[in-house]
Amino acid sequence: MVSRDRTRGFTLIELLAVVAVVAIVGVITVVAYSAVINDVRRASAVEQVKGLLAQSRTIALESGRTTMLAFRARNINDTPRVEAVIAQPAGGSVDWQVPDDAPASVPSVMSRWRVSRFVLVDGVDPVLLPENAGVAIPAHALSNPDNGAGGGAGGAHTLPYSGDLQYLPPTHLGERREAAGIMPGILFGRDGTTVTGIPEHQSRYGWIDFDGDGYQGLDGVEYSLEGADMPHGGSCWVLPKLAGSTGAAQTTVEYPQWIPLCQLGELDEPWVTTGPFLVVYDTNELRSLESVQDWLPTQAGSATRSWAHTRYIDDYGRRLFFNRFTGVSLEEAER
Repeated sequence: MVSRDRTRGFTLIELLAVVAVVAIVGVITVVAYSAVINDVRRASAVEQVKGLLAQSRTIALESGRTTMLAFRARNINDTPRVEAVIAQPAGGSVDWQVPDDAPASVPSVMSRWRVSRFVLVDGVDPVLLPENAGVAIPAHALSNPDNGAGGGAGGAHTLPYSGDLQYLPPTHLGERREAAGIMPGILFGRDGTTVTGIPEHQSRYGWIDFDGDGYQGLDGVEYSLEGADMPHGGSCWVLPKLAGSTGAAQTTVEYPQWIPLCQLGELDEPWVTTGPFLVVYDTNELRSLESVQDWLPTQAGSATRSWAHTRYIDDYGRRLFFNRFTGVSLEEAER
């Protein structure tokens, strides 16, 4: 009797099952790897911002001058990025006045603000943060919980509080045209503490003259800041409202478009909006979770964009505070 050694092959179903398992394992591996890469990028951005905070404070202490750390939107090789710069006051200040076409309803306390010109610190190069790294600030500089309705005593530079803590993001200079954001920053005083104004000029806001030409550029226009030649905010809306009765988010904003707070283009030089602390977050993850197509360059689109950032930052943002006594930057969990 002849025996035959027959090798049994795989059935089609078995092969498909193996392929499916390999595909699932591959997807899990890619997802896990992507998550690790994102965590590394986020941690790198946080440490970079901590280092920039320490550097800015050291410059303020050594020079005895107010020092600003600001973050502006850039478009590098068609990729939106955030660039950090360090600047100091130069060339005095001007009393900004609302444009002639501002509505009559503009509060009188907001009709004239002193604004200082800043220039980049010599020998300190701008720093690009890692891809997908965003930096935002809380809206303390633009709203005041102690003002009361309509603006009250001490409210010369603020509007009535708009509700729960909100975060203001920078502009996203990507392919899609969407609502503009601010240029966030933080100010260090001569003694190294964080401050809300520029004592050299008794001013509340500052703008950075990036090209050093003495003119303030905004939305393709160069303003001389002499006489009535004041920058116009253009399509700039910030600080979305909450409904007073329900606390729900509204698609309206407190600040109309005549205040020059937004960075509408890469070369713009708007007022830098400063806050008491910074938040570092993942712009790619944020945009994957929110309806970016609704962030149109309108009042409603701007409010929608701000609320999306606030929701995400509340859950996932890494807040960086500054210890005024030790000079060490700390995350919220470390305080």
